Amino acid sequence: MLKTVDIFVYPEDSDCKEVRDFLEKQDVRLKVHDIKKEPLRLDEITRLMRHFNLKHFLNPEANGFGRHHIDDTLPPRDELYKMMAENNDLIRKPIIVAGRLMVVGPNIPKIMEMLQIRSNGNGNGSDSSGKKEA
Repeated sequence: MLKTVDIFVYPEDSDCKEVRDFLEKQDVRLKVHDIKKEPLRLDEITRLMRHFNLKHFLNPEANGFGRHHIDDTLPPRDELYKMMAENNDLIRKPIIVAGRLMVVGPNIPKIMEMLQIRSNGNGNGSDSSGKKEA
């Protein structure tokens, strides 16, 4: 049975394109969420970020990052969620979710580890010739 992988992207973002292209070549069912067209709502952000360290989710290159003084100190969690809901650009992308596991950003080695994908990219443990690894 195929693993279902949710990916939250800005389609024109080069990091998002790279990760999406990689995942499309894998043996997974990919559900793409275009957050440019349908921004993440407050309840979705709260559910995604749960108990994780919010620094992993912040995009320091976002226009609002300095304006909200996030670079100085993090505001309270609920306040930061509201800021992110108002401006999804504050959220680092892509976000890749498989069940309860998640990777934030274009970290392909971490994505491979999370999805148990071998370096040949097909996730079935065979080398490029199709032979099973020992």
